[in-house]
Amino acid sequence: MAILHRSLVLSALLVGVLVLGSALAGEEHPWLVVDAPSEAESKVQHALLEVRGHGGERRGSGHDVVIAIDVSESTLEDTGIDLDRDGPLGGSDPALLSWLESQAGDESLVERLRDRQDFDDTVLAAELEAARVLSERLDPNRFRVAIVTFAEDAHVLAPLGSSRSRLDQALRGLHQDFYLELAGTNFAAAVALAHQILRPEPGVADDRLRSIVFLSDGAPTRPIHGDRAERYALTAAMAAALDGIHLYAFAIGPEAEAGLHVMERMAVWSGGRLETVSRPASVVSRLRQLDLVGMAEVSVVNETTGAEARALRTFPDGSFDGFVELAGGRNRLRFAARGIDDAVYQVERWVTYEQPNGQPEVSAGPAGSEGPAEDDRVKELRRRTAEIEAWADLERSREQQRKELKLRVEEKDGL
Repeated sequence: MAILHRSLVLSALLVGVLVLGSALAGEEHPWLVVDAPSEAESKVQHALLEVRGHGGERRGSGHDVVIAIDVSESTLEDTGIDLDRDGPLGGSDPALLSWLESQAGDESLVERLRDRQDFDDTVLAAELEAARVLSERLDPNRFRVAIVTFAEDAHVLAPLGSSRSRLDQALRGLHQDFYLELAGTNFAAAVALAHQILRPEPGVADDRLRSIVFLSDGAPTRPIHGDRAERYALTAAMAAALDGIHLYAFAIGPEAEAGLHVMERMAVWSGGRLETVSRPASVVSRLRQLDLVGMAEVSVVNETTGAEARALRTFPDGSFDGFVELAGGRNRLRFAARGIDDAVYQVERWVTYEQPNGQPEVSAGPAGSEGPAEDDRVKELRRRTAEIEAWADLERSREQQRKELKLRVEEKDGL
């Protein structure tokens, strides 16, 4: 086990040194590819240019992902944040409570969710929202997605290749049927089932990437007796790694600290990463920014005007898009990406804007304003800008809630 760990670390360091050398030499490297504009020199007849590209250390013809969601008892703990934004007096959905009452379950669960907490503000609710947001950002043309749940054992919630509507339906179903789980925490069963789903077919060679996105708020507790839960989890992760499957673990909330050492080894040994999410509500934004290819940051700048790209979006597979406003004449565009090893890769494009004679200027104007000759590019820019601003507003709202909660706790402690 230790030998495998050292081998993986040495291989990663060697790759990092080789890639960094290419980046410092200023060469165009396959790590960063500009898809639009594809040519080193080009001419256009519109001032708003859509740019697209992709980067990262992993590349394949497609990507298979299993989202593994912890549904053990501890995930019903409150996040301390109003996730569903129904106010301080909000409570669990009456329809959910009626559904739970109609089942032959534990009446104490219904009482707990009616009298003491809002289900939609729990760690499990944050996991469900995060999984939904992530599935919406995975391009179905490149990604095949499955969802697995785990507690005492692991189960397939949605098979690999499910449509977005099927994934959404599965998550909404779990919102109702979560009470069927709520037992121990079996990391090994979750990873083994995800491995089974992702395992390449024997004798069939392909270059698809394979990843497990692993969400948990605790430590492995099953199978019981001694350290078997941890050992089984690590063995399952190493078996998946041998088939080229990377595991990206998210340790959610303070209770996850007990399982950090296990999740970290599961992730590192498989070539993935561990992210600690101390505030459970933050897991939604963290998964929205998930990076499965080792690309930490990307920027696009029109060096001729000094203006940065607008509505620049990045996606889990390393793809990105945005819009650049061009000045009349020749424009120098610089694309830059930084890997998680801090190596920087750059690509340049020269684009000449030739305004057609007699045609009005198509301008995006400031965000939210009306352009004089709005076309489809401008409309799309406005739509993407509104999407980004909506997420920023949501994060600001939750950050304010966190500050207010901290203030209330400090005032209570000061009494």
